[in-house]
Amino acid sequence: MSRQTKAERLADLHQEALQQFQDSYDATAYDREQALLSRRFVNIRGAQWDWAKGTFDNKMMLEIDHVSGEVIRIANEYRKNRIAAMFMPSDGTDADDLADACASRYRADTQDSQGREARDTAFYGALEGGMGGMRLRAEYEGNSEHQRICLVPINDAESCLYFDANAKRKDKSDADHAFLITPWTRRAFVKEYGEECASWPAALVGQFAFPWFGSGIDLVYVAEYFVKEVGSETFRIFDGFNDEVQEHLADDLDDDAVEVLLATGFKEVEPRTEKYDRVQKYVMNGAKVLSGPELVPGRNIPLVPQYGYWKIIDHREHFRGHVLKEMDAQIVYNIQVSKVGETAAASGIEKPIFLSEQIKGHENTWQRDNIENNAFLMINAIRDSAGQIVAQGPIAFTKSPDVAPAVAALIQLTKQDIVDMNGNQQSTETLQPNTSGISMELAQGKQDMRSSAFIDGAAEAETRVAEIWQGMAAELYDASVEGNMGRKLKTLTEDGKRGSVEIGKKIFDPKTGLLMDEIDFSRAKFDVVVDVGPTSASRRQSIVRTMVSMMPFATDPLDQKKLMAFGMMNMEGEGLSDMREDARRTLVGLGVVKPTKEEEADMQAAQQPQAPDPNAVLADAMAKEAEAKAVKAIADTALAEAKTQQTQADTAKTLASIPIAQQESALKTAQALANELNNGATDQNAGQ
Repeated sequence: MSRQTKAERLADLHQEALQQFQDSYDATAYDREQALLSRRFVNIRGAQWDWAKGTFDNKMMLEIDHVSGEVIRIANEYRKNRIAAMFMPSDGTDADDLADACASRYRADTQDSQGREARDTAFYGALEGGMGGMRLRAEYEGNSEHQRICLVPINDAESCLYFDANAKRKDKSDADHAFLITPWTRRAFVKEYGEECASWPAALVGQFAFPWFGSGIDLVYVAEYFVKEVGSETFRIFDGFNDEVQEHLADDLDDDAVEVLLATGFKEVEPRTEKYDRVQKYVMNGAKVLSGPELVPGRNIPLVPQYGYWKIIDHREHFRGHVLKEMDAQIVYNIQVSKVGETAAASGIEKPIFLSEQIKGHENTWQRDNIENNAFLMINAIRDSAGQIVAQGPIAFTKSPDVAPAVAALIQLTKQDIVDMNGNQQSTETLQPNTSGISMELAQGKQDMRSSAFIDGAAEAETRVAEIWQGMAAELYDASVEGNMGRKLKTLTEDGKRGSVEIGKKIFDPKTGLLMDEIDFSRAKFDVVVDVGPTSASRRQSIVRTMVSMMPFATDPLDQKKLMAFGMMNMEGEGLSDMREDARRTLVGLGVVKPTKEEEADMQAAQQPQAPDPNAVLADAMAKEAEAKAVKAIADTALAEAKTQQTQADTAKTLASIPIAQQESALKTAQALANELNNGATDQNAGQ
């Protein structure tokens, strides 16, 4: 049997992918349709009456919204809760520097504006319709050759994100393939890929239900097809001159290429087999595979679903959001309110009913009375054959319609049903006098229970995002990647403090006594857990209140200093950044807060002996030199005085042994010598 060409393999893959997508599409088509209706119902004006088109034409269709308020409340609860991923060693030991570095880099990669948009889009999709989604993607940083991991939003996830129909886990980590659908205008698609693949091939017409080519809409749907591949592949190896070696994947090498290699002096040697566990991406539409394969970093499909309420029932996946169960009550309520509105609009001033003979000749006056406000109106009297008046005034009056008692009762019942489903928000929004704090907490806790399923869904999605990120980081941030050695990666602490780590930087490990990489993402194999808590601003405010309340009970001055510094570090306000930094340095110095890499380096540098200032050294040397000269001058003066005294003593001794006449002459000579010595010592001091 001849080996398949690449085109034949891609054609088979395309046929299999179309069938896999159809299976996924059929499995959840109803839930996805309901999810889209729910999102339209709560977001688009008039969408609540989509079901009634043609039934209520030319009638009042009011929308009194009782659903979006609860959606907004749950979304605000989500914003007040911080969902943070933590990386824990799989062996149960305490988190080390690598785990902290992973968490810090993960925050830096995913907490930019695009990351926040991705999380918010996924949460709203799960809350309103029951399904949202995010994706992770490697993108180049500006014009550099370095890649970073980005968290990207998926809009309309219920319409474009599909997973393996056989996957049963909520996070889809067990899916072997997935699809991400993007609609293109036909003109843009033809410009990019050509006309020949912008419509169904003849062999595929009518085989699949999904409208790959728009079904009357000027759209062409393009899918990114992610597929896991586990197995082994064979490489054929050829040795040439000057130790040149060429390796070729056996499936990509045809007989003609082998003949060319052999003819140019290459000799085939023993092939090698390599195992693989990877994710490949193809781009396809209903006609063919448009591009691929493209190797995806990591070993996980980089697509993450997020659900509201999710269940497996009758071996099939079902999901819904908050809106679906409240749609019926909202529709019934609006129908009844619209009827009451029509009744009120039809009600007005009672109109008189006349015979035609009574109004004849006065029609225009009566017709314009509501505009001209006439002082009086006239009618014709009706007379019998004898000329007697038999009728005067209107024969009857129009009557305003009454609201049916059943309509009024139904409005009350429906409104109460909506309140029961959403909960009585007034109990938590309005603070009643003399209400205890415990009662308020119980009421708020009852309201929070309605949002817990969606917060948990967001936490599960965050866990899956962190797991996929870890696998991608092990490849993209590895020191063996060209250009990564010496690359600095931005990090972000839980408090929002920026830092950096350097790929390939060697540091001394005090535990082993050896040099090791400061950071090595290829060793990152951690369990991911998430912590759900208050947002940064709410958490800081709570910390400040706690520190202030504890201050009166702290008797130790050191404890008071710690409490004060911790409260100051968490203060919010414009112009307080310097004070927060100073408080943090105090806490780091006291050992309360763990220092960052930069702070630890600064502390180590501060403990090293400081190099002397050259100017100070020069000044010190000059001072010592001046001091030495001064000491020498004093010594020389003392020596001169000693010599003078010795000379005087010798002179006295000599005078005692000579006659008087000679003594006078000697004294004069000695005096002259003393004066000369004194003058010499004075000149020497002046010169120094």
